Amino acid sequence: MILGCGIDVMEVARFEREVARRGDGLAEELFSGSERAWCRRRRRPAEGYAMAYAAKEALFKALGTGKVGRMAWSDIEVSWPEGDHEPAMTLSGETASVAAAAGVTGLHAAVTTTREHAVAWVVLTGLGTRDSGFVSHAETTGPGFTAEPPEPRAPSPEPRQSREDP
Repeated sequence: MILGCGIDVMEVARFEREVARRGDGLAEELFSGSERAWCRRRRRPAEGYAMAYAAKEALFKALGTGKVGRMAWSDIEVSWPEGDHEPAMTLSGETASVAAAAGVTGLHAAVTTTREHAVAWVVLTGLGTRDSGFVSHAETTGPGFTAEPPEPRAPSPEPRQSREDP
């Protein structure tokens, strides 16, 4: 089941300007050593940086949270395994915890670039959990199931208890 989708568009020239203005510190803040090495091997490194940044932003959007709390740019590493045309994204830290809590078991990414723009689209898949806010469509099926979307659920008058409560 699709749990979330995110898309991001990044101007390549913006990365060129920001790196010129802020130096290597910006790239070190946003990207791992292997990401920076991959980008520097490109004819136009700024295109690579823009693609990797757009992929990270799209992932935060797909989670439905944006980059919040203790989530960090370093929690996401974008790589292009040898021979693959699709990037791989590895999650760690708080971002991995948020994804796991939401029931994410799969991550699919697509990126592209032109001289002007980099675009990334990320789709998160999994079973979802009731506590994550993602509700499986299968939970709404039953004898009276139709192809129509389910009716919105009315909020419960009782407060929700966390899993840690007895």
